[in-house]
Amino acid sequence: MSTVITQLEDDATESNAGEAALAAHICPNCGHHIDHPLPNYCGHCGQETRLKPPTVMEFLQQFGGSIIATEGALWRTLKLLLLHPGQLTREYFNGRRRHYILPLRLFITISVIAMVLMRIVTILQTPTIDEIEANIKVPQSSSEGPAVLEFRDIKIVVDQGRFECVGLPPAFCLRLKDRFALEPKAMAKQFRDLPEHALGFAGSAMFLLLPLFACLLKIFYFRRDLRWTEHLIFALHLHAFWFVILIIQLSGLPAVIAIPFYSFIAARKVYGGSRWTTLLRMGGVGLIYGSLLMLALLTMLLAAFLFG
Repeated sequence: MSTVITQLEDDATESNAGEAALAAHICPNCGHHIDHPLPNYCGHCGQETRLKPPTVMEFLQQFGGSIIATEGALWRTLKLLLLHPGQLTREYFNGRRRHYILPLRLFITISVIAMVLMRIVTILQTPTIDEIEANIKVPQSSSEGPAVLEFRDIKIVVDQGRFECVGLPPAFCLRLKDRFALEPKAMAKQFRDLPEHALGFAGSAMFLLLPLFACLLKIFYFRRDLRWTEHLIFALHLHAFWFVILIIQLSGLPAVIAIPFYSFIAARKVYGGSRWTTLLRMGGVGLIYGSLLMLALLTMLLAAFLFG
């Protein structure tokens, strides 16, 4: 009897081993059957076939994505972006996309890093409330005269508790009155926090202006047989480079001077054309976009002061 039981147990063990071996060749992710010999990756979904707990280095690579690997797409992308203006966009148009980081992901990654560094630098360089308060001059008597701000039909007067606002919506004037009625220490705190609040608006403004930049390219290069989304690809790469320059500028190096030269070379690489036509087109795009950018920055600062 014991011999029979032993034989049955052996048969059951072999059966379980066979089922385990069969299950080992079924992808746990998609359920697709994997033929012998067992490959490293499932041919249906691409997941690894030999699963095991990740090592620390594998976990870090998974956390940061394959772009941070030494032989990953990040270094190829940055090399092309920084050293060969416009070539990254041409590579994308030519269909070589797996070798490099996709444009939107590249822009978001670099812009987020730049914004974080800008916030850190702003916090480190922001003067204290006492230092700002010392520079706030409040008229102590009528002989010092009121503080007057005039622009076209807009007039704002602040004089010993009297506030006059002409040419602006009533709700806007009321908000200004609340701000100018603050005590010096409270107003100093508002000015101290102003750059940080403005940076909070900056990210949203850049995302809103980026499609407008692509629209300007579409208008100025209307004869090129390119869709708006293709102009957007170039805009994403160009803005990514601008944010890299911003990061370098934060270190104290005068890197911003490289922006117009890089933009000119990149535009010729992507769109072609003579030097003069490229200069005129990109000059027009830069003038309009620069005006919109300045307007956006002023709006952000005003919004940060009023509503921050």
